[in-house]
Amino acid sequence: MPTLEITSSTNISQLVADLPIAQEVLSGFGLSCSGCSVNKYETIEQGAKAHGLRAEPIIAALTQARLSGRVPTIMNEDRRPARNAPGAFAKKSSIASVVPVMSGKGGVGKSLVTGLLAVGLRRAGKRVGILDADITGPSVPRLFGLRQPLAVESDPDAPATAGAPPKPLFVPALTRSAIQVVSSNLLTPEEDTAMIWRGPILSGVIRQFFEQTLWGDLDVLLVDLPPGTSDAPLTVLQSLSIDGVVLVTMPQALATMIVRKAANLVHQLKRQILGVVENMSYFEAPDTGKRYDVFGPSYADQVAELARAPLFARIPLMPQMMAVADAGRLDEFDDPICDELAASLMGALAALPKAKETISLI
Repeated sequence: MPTLEITSSTNISQLVADLPIAQEVLSGFGLSCSGCSVNKYETIEQGAKAHGLRAEPIIAALTQARLSGRVPTIMNEDRRPARNAPGAFAKKSSIASVVPVMSGKGGVGKSLVTGLLAVGLRRAGKRVGILDADITGPSVPRLFGLRQPLAVESDPDAPATAGAPPKPLFVPALTRSAIQVVSSNLLTPEEDTAMIWRGPILSGVIRQFFEQTLWGDLDVLLVDLPPGTSDAPLTVLQSLSIDGVVLVTMPQALATMIVRKAANLVHQLKRQILGVVENMSYFEAPDTGKRYDVFGPSYADQVAELARAPLFARIPLMPQMMAVADAGRLDEFDDPICDELAASLMGALAALPKAKETISLI
């Protein structure tokens, strides 16, 4: 069997299968997700770019490991991700698209849909971030197994001012597949610490997460919104430069009614709904293949019609998806539904009537 060549276009999953020590080398650079679903499609260059690293040192270390059979010494500067501070457009971080995921109804799985969208976008080679705007009920860190509190750094490009320290900025946490995450559950060492904050404070924290974070350059920033149509959703819909909303519903008459309220809110604020996702749509028995409408008949088409948006996907109840989500390993979920969601979202963004402009953070 011929030995796989190590170049920037080498597939990570195939490389690890051909050269097991590559896993240790990649982990030394912080690329620890050779077993997740993203690396089935990702090259060394794409993986390095997603993690904010240069591909050349990684390729050199992999080549050296193949020749010597040992993991070489990795320099600190080669494993440190590049981060861009908010500020001037010409030299700071940029976000091509900002997409809130909302429902109006609690318990429909907005965080899970946000996570699945992020994994699908990463499988498509996109650079993705998640702003967890559900400040008092954050779920995103648990889905991806993130526990370490967010680091805080000074703005590297802040002008020197006598007697005034530079403004502190959040450093996003990275999932195993390089999805950047900022969440209130990463502000404290204990994930079950309650955030007892009133509405105006919540709105301020969401803006801080957006504007005072060292985001890397992103193709899509997903914003996981809390239920309801009050402070947090209004802050995001009115204050942030969003491209459109993904609306999450489920097959239940009561849930559908409340989701329709959220759709009306988006339209009243003259924002666009990019697509509708129906979560917990049905259960397919693994032994017979028969489908069961556990929560009743689907209302997805009616919601999509009201939203004046396409139906992105119907997500079934899948025990294997619940298992990886509960274990904090959503990066590993390998199912076509992730690709379906990502393709639908990217198609909707590409079809927007306005000319696409990458925004800068200020």
